[in-house]
Amino acid sequence: MALSRYKLIAQLLTLALLVGLALWEHLMRHYDLILPPTLLAIALLISLPLQWLGRLRPSVADHLLLAGGLVLCAVEAPSSANPMLWLGLSITLSFLLLTFFPALLLAFCLVPILLVLIGDGHLAALNLVFGWWLMLVAAALTVLLDQSSHAKRFTLTPWRRDKRLSATCTRENLKIEIARASALDQPLSVLVVYIPQLDQAGDQFGGHLREVLLSSFSSVVSDNSRQSDLLGENHANVFWLILPNTAEPGAVAAAKRLSDAVTAVAHPEIGALESYSRVCTLQSQESAERFARRLEAAATKLLEPHA
Repeated sequence: MALSRYKLIAQLLTLALLVGLALWEHLMRHYDLILPPTLLAIALLISLPLQWLGRLRPSVADHLLLAGGLVLCAVEAPSSANPMLWLGLSITLSFLLLTFFPALLLAFCLVPILLVLIGDGHLAALNLVFGWWLMLVAAALTVLLDQSSHAKRFTLTPWRRDKRLSATCTRENLKIEIARASALDQPLSVLVVYIPQLDQAGDQFGGHLREVLLSSFSSVVSDNSRQSDLLGENHANVFWLILPNTAEPGAVAAAKRLSDAVTAVAHPEIGALESYSRVCTLQSQESAERFARRLEAAATKLLEPHA
């Protein structure tokens, strides 16, 4: 559940390319070049289930993929008929898998290093200028995409929606997800979450601290859920986390993971946040109105005093 569909598609395409490259090298009888793409394909194949189970952070997988991709470029470029294509690929990987300034620094260093590896025939001032020009073009495109999408990073990690929807948007999205789940005969669960410290923060320390904690809570939920999951406000510090394509066992696992993650949000005045949650799963032939009433009942239960 930790791996989004966009990340999954990107990595499956990368896996297919690596396997195809290994087969191509085999068919061309370049046996000394088969090992790098094969090892990278195996590493990526192992990382996919680990990311899906939440055992491997996406940023770690990105850095491993970047390191492997750069090694592959360094191995393949010297023997390639078009080595400058590998130079462009290494620059592209840098900006896809790193934040802007580290990517810019890495690309700046990669251009002369790869030109040296390619050989004397390509180690020329013109190629050096061309490589750095390509780096600047990639940097400009990254800045433009960041500004247009208001994204903090341009990586293979998917662009997320708003971290927290309003109560009205939450109910509208819930109706859409219920209709989709019913039409496609897919499971749908909603995690009803109550954060009691938000009451305390608002009453004792004012709205500013409550907003700070609420923003941190939303970020934690965003970092520990899928692209398709939707977090929305319900009322009185109760939230709905809509989990499409998730049956009850998966929702219970998500609740446990979220409960552990929320404890990382802390403030000296109130300590670490804690959460109380209930799982509601859409039943067969259940209407949107009935499901919404069950969610409201679950929220009411959570608001009852806890011992």
